[in-house]
Amino acid sequence: MKKVLGLVISNRKLGNSELLVKEIMHNIPYDCQYELIRLTDMRIDPCLACYKCLELDNGCIKKDDFNFVMDRIKQADALIIGVPVYLLGPQGYYKMLCDRLVSCFKYHSFTAGKPCIVVVPFGTQGWEGYTKAASLVMLHLLQMKIVDYWPVHATLPGEALMDTANIQYARDLGKRIFDGEPYAPGPWECPYCGSDLFRLLPDNKIECPLCGIKGHLEMNAEPSFASGQECRLAVHNILEHFNGWVKDMKNKFLEEKHELKKIQQEYKDFDWWIKP
Repeated sequence: MKKVLGLVISNRKLGNSELLVKEIMHNIPYDCQYELIRLTDMRIDPCLACYKCLELDNGCIKKDDFNFVMDRIKQADALIIGVPVYLLGPQGYYKMLCDRLVSCFKYHSFTAGKPCIVVVPFGTQGWEGYTKAASLVMLHLLQMKIVDYWPVHATLPGEALMDTANIQYARDLGKRIFDGEPYAPGPWECPYCGSDLFRLLPDNKIECPLCGIKGHLEMNAEPSFASGQECRLAVHNILEHFNGWVKDMKNKFLEEKHELKKIQQEYKDFDWWIKP
C-alpha cells in the first residue's frame, strides 16, 4: 500500500491550501494510506548552525518537531504540499523547515525520485513574487520528482473550489501523481530547476539564482541556456557543498576559534539589546 503525505502550510482550517491538497489526495487511483500534517501546528525552531546533523545519524539534535516531520516525509511514497503566498513569498514556516536541511543529503536514499506536487494559492495577480523559486528549494535538496507546481488564484477560504476547472485539475493531479511525467519548465523558466527568477549579468548574460546555471537573453528577451551545465542542485554538488565545504568550515572554525573569539570580544560590551 502506498503512503501519501499531505503537508499543509497554512493556519487557515479548511482554507484553499488544505482543500486542494485533500482533493488531490482523494483522487489518487491507488489503495493508499493517507497522512496530513499542518506544519503551522508543529514546533519548527530556527537552525542553530551547530552542524551536529552532519556528524550524527539521528537527525537534528533540537527537541522540536523537525525530526517528526522529516521522518514522515521519508516514509511517504508521495508528498503533496499546500502553501499559500504571504507577502510575495511562501508562508514562512516552509522556509523554516527548509533552513533545517543542512544534512539534506542524508535523506536522499529515502526521498530521491519520489513524486511531489506543490499547490500555491495566492490572492492577487502579480503578487506571487519569489514564491515559485523558494518553494522548489526543499524538493530539489531532497532530489524529489516534481510532478507539478500549481499556482491557484484564490483568496477566500474555499474559493479555489468554486472554479470547476480547479476541481478538475486537482483530480487530474491525483490521477497522475505516481505515473505522470516530471514537471516540464516553460520557455521563461530555468530548464534545470524550473525557477522563474533570473539574475541579470553584464553582456546580456543571466544566471539562475537557484541552481546556478548561466545563459543569455535572446533578441526577444527569451532566456536561453546551453545544455550540459553543472547545476549546484545535482546530487554530487549537494554532497560537495554540505558534506564537504560546510564540514570543512566547521573544522576551520575549530582551528581558528581562539583568534575569532578575540575579534568577537571587542564587540561584547556593545550591549544595546532591547526586549519588550
